[in-house]
Amino acid sequence: MKKDYWNPYFGGVVLGTMLFLTFAIASQGFGASGTFSRLTAEYLVNSDKSWLSNAYVASYFKHSDSALMNWTVLETIGIFFGGFASALLAERLMFKADKARSYPTTKRLFWAFVGGAIVAFSTRFARGCTSGQGLDGMATFSVGAWIFMFTTFAAGLIFSPLFRNQWVDKEEK
Repeated sequence: MKKDYWNPYFGGVVLGTMLFLTFAIASQGFGASGTFSRLTAEYLVNSDKSWLSNAYVASYFKHSDSALMNWTVLETIGIFFGGFASALLAERLMFKADKARSYPTTKRLFWAFVGGAIVAFSTRFARGCTSGQGLDGMATFSVGAWIFMFTTFAAGLIFSPLFRNQWVDKEEK
Protein backbone atom coordinates (compact mmCIF):
# COMPACT_ATOMS: atom_id res chain seq x y z
CA MET A 1 0.00 0.00 0.00
CA LYS A 2 1.40 3.38 -1.03
CA LYS A 3 2.07 5.85 1.76
CA ASP A 4 0.68 9.38 1.76
CA TYR A 5 2.76 12.26 0.45
CA TRP A 6 4.16 14.77 2.89
CA ASN A 7 2.05 17.75 3.75
CA PRO A 8 3.20 20.45 1.27
CA TYR A 9 3.62 23.04 4.04
CA PHE A 10 5.85 20.67 6.01
CA GLY A 11 7.82 19.92 2.83
CA GLY A 12 8.21 23.65 2.20
CA VAL A 13 9.53 24.23 5.71
CA VAL A 14 12.02 21.37 5.31
CA LEU A 15 13.13 22.68 1.90
CA GLY A 16 13.49 26.24 3.20
CA THR A 17 15.46 25.05 6.23
CA MET A 18 17.81 23.01 4.03
CA LEU A 19 18.27 25.97 1.69
CA PHE A 20 19.12 28.22 4.64
CA LEU A 21 21.61 25.66 5.96
CA THR A 22 23.35 25.28 2.60
CA PHE A 23 23.77 29.07 2.40
CA ALA A 24 25.05 29.16 5.99
CA ILE A 25 27.41 26.18 5.70
CA ALA A 26 28.53 26.14 2.04
CA SER A 27 28.03 29.83 1.20
CA GLN A 28 25.87 28.82 -1.76
CA GLY A 29 22.46 27.28 -2.25
CA PHE A 30 21.07 24.31 -4.12
CA GLY A 31 21.56 23.57 -7.77
CA ALA A 32 22.40 20.46 -9.74
CA SER A 33 23.40 21.67 -13.19
CA GLY A 34 26.91 22.53 -12.03
CA THR A 35 27.54 18.82 -11.50
CA PHE A 36 27.06 18.11 -15.20
CA SER A 37 29.35 21.00 -16.15
CA ARG A 38 31.94 19.56 -13.76
CA LEU A 39 31.56 16.08 -15.28
CA THR A 40 32.08 17.56 -18.74
CA ALA A 41 35.14 19.54 -17.63
CA GLU A 42 36.61 16.44 -15.96
CA TYR A 43 36.06 14.39 -19.11
CA LEU A 44 37.60 17.05 -21.37
CA VAL A 45 40.73 17.47 -19.24
CA ASN A 46 41.18 13.72 -18.77
CA SER A 47 40.96 13.22 -22.53
CA ASP A 48 43.21 16.18 -23.45
CA LYS A 49 45.13 18.33 -20.92
CA SER A 50 45.20 21.26 -23.37
CA TRP A 51 41.63 22.00 -22.27
CA LEU A 52 43.15 23.54 -19.14
CA SER A 53 44.14 26.53 -21.30
CA ASN A 54 40.41 27.25 -21.73
CA ALA A 55 39.46 29.70 -18.95
CA TYR A 56 35.95 28.29 -18.51
CA VAL A 57 37.14 24.68 -18.20
CA ALA A 58 40.11 25.69 -16.03
CA SER A 59 37.79 27.48 -13.58
CA TYR A 60 36.54 24.06 -12.43
CA PHE A 61 40.08 23.08 -11.42
CA LYS A 62 41.20 26.13 -9.45
CA HIS A 63 40.66 24.51 -6.02
CA SER A 64 41.49 20.89 -6.83
CA ASP A 65 43.07 18.54 -9.35
CA SER A 66 39.60 17.15 -10.01
CA ALA A 67 36.55 19.11 -11.13
CA LEU A 68 34.45 16.57 -9.24
CA MET A 69 35.80 17.62 -5.84
CA ASN A 70 32.86 19.89 -5.08
CA TRP A 71 29.90 19.56 -2.77
CA THR A 72 27.36 19.94 -5.61
CA VAL A 73 28.57 16.63 -7.06
CA LEU A 74 27.79 14.92 -3.75
CA GLU A 75 24.48 16.77 -3.60
CA THR A 76 23.48 15.43 -7.03
CA ILE A 77 24.45 11.88 -6.07
CA GLY A 78 22.42 12.34 -2.87
CA ILE A 79 19.41 13.55 -4.88
CA PHE A 80 19.51 10.39 -6.99
CA PHE A 81 19.91 7.96 -4.09
CA GLY A 82 17.58 9.95 -1.82
CA GLY A 83 14.84 9.92 -4.44
CA PHE A 84 15.36 6.21 -4.98
CA ALA A 85 15.21 5.49 -1.23
CA SER A 86 12.14 7.69 -0.82
CA ALA A 87 10.28 5.91 -3.65
CA LEU A 88 11.31 2.53 -2.26
CA LEU A 89 10.22 3.34 1.32
CA ALA A 90 6.91 4.85 0.14
CA GLU A 91 6.32 1.83 -2.12
CA ARG A 92 6.16 4.05 -5.21
CA LEU A 93 9.20 2.62 -7.00
CA MET A 94 8.23 1.71 -10.54
CA PHE A 95 9.62 2.01 -14.03
CA LYS A 96 7.02 3.54 -16.29
CA ALA A 97 6.48 6.58 -18.47
CA ASP A 98 4.10 9.12 -16.95
CA LYS A 99 1.58 9.79 -19.68
CA ALA A 100 -2.04 9.40 -20.70
CA ARG A 101 -3.01 5.77 -21.28
CA SER A 102 -3.85 6.44 -24.92
CA TYR A 103 -0.61 8.32 -25.72
CA PRO A 104 2.19 6.21 -27.29
CA THR A 105 5.14 5.60 -24.95
CA THR A 106 7.77 6.11 -27.68
CA LYS A 107 6.26 9.46 -28.63
CA ARG A 108 6.13 10.51 -24.95
CA LEU A 109 9.79 9.54 -24.44
CA PHE A 110 10.78 11.41 -27.63
CA TRP A 111 9.12 14.63 -26.43
CA ALA A 112 10.60 14.17 -22.96
CA PHE A 113 14.05 13.90 -24.55
CA VAL A 114 13.47 16.99 -26.72
CA GLY A 115 12.24 18.96 -23.71
CA GLY A 116 15.16 17.75 -21.61
CA ALA A 117 17.64 18.81 -24.29
CA ILE A 118 16.07 22.28 -24.48
CA VAL A 119 16.18 22.62 -20.69
CA ALA A 120 19.81 21.40 -20.57
CA PHE A 121 20.87 24.00 -23.14
CA SER A 122 18.81 26.72 -21.49
CA THR A 123 20.25 25.87 -18.09
CA ARG A 124 23.76 26.75 -19.21
CA PHE A 125 22.50 29.76 -21.15
CA ALA A 126 20.63 31.07 -18.07
CA ARG A 127 23.64 30.26 -15.86
CA GLY A 128 21.74 27.90 -13.60
CA CYS A 129 19.11 25.20 -13.39
CA THR A 130 15.53 25.66 -12.31
CA SER A 131 16.31 24.72 -8.71
CA GLY A 132 19.27 27.07 -8.63
CA GLN A 133 17.35 29.91 -10.25
CA GLY A 134 14.05 29.31 -8.47
CA LEU A 135 15.30 28.53 -4.99
CA ASP A 136 18.68 30.20 -4.68
CA GLY A 137 18.10 33.15 -6.97
CA MET A 138 14.67 34.03 -5.65
CA ALA A 139 15.85 33.58 -2.05
CA THR A 140 18.58 36.16 -2.69
CA PHE A 141 16.19 38.45 -4.61
CA SER A 142 18.09 38.13 -7.88
CA VAL A 143 16.21 40.06 -10.55
CA GLY A 144 17.38 37.58 -13.22
CA ALA A 145 16.00 34.64 -11.21
CA TRP A 146 12.64 36.34 -10.77
CA ILE A 147 12.48 37.03 -14.52
CA PHE A 148 13.48 33.42 -15.21
CA MET A 149 10.75 32.00 -12.97
CA PHE A 150 8.02 34.31 -14.33
CA THR A 151 8.94 33.41 -17.91
CA THR A 152 9.13 29.70 -17.03
CA PHE A 153 5.60 29.73 -15.61
CA ALA A 154 4.33 31.91 -18.47
CA ALA A 155 5.80 29.50 -21.02
CA GLY A 156 4.15 26.60 -19.19
CA LEU A 157 0.77 28.31 -19.31
CA ILE A 158 1.15 29.26 -22.98
CA PHE A 159 2.48 25.95 -24.30
CA SER A 160 0.75 23.41 -22.04
CA PRO A 161 -2.37 23.17 -24.26
CA LEU A 162 -0.13 21.94 -27.10
CA PHE A 163 0.99 18.95 -25.02
CA ARG A 164 -2.20 18.25 -23.06
CA ASN A 165 -2.89 15.03 -24.99
CA GLN A 166 0.30 13.53 -23.51
CA TRP A 167 -1.23 13.74 -20.04
CA VAL A 168 -5.00 13.60 -20.35
CA ASP A 169 -6.89 10.82 -22.14
CA LYS A 170 -9.42 11.96 -24.73
CA GLU A 171 -12.39 10.68 -22.72
CA GLU A 172 -11.25 12.76 -19.69
CA LYS A 173 -11.18 16.02 -21.68
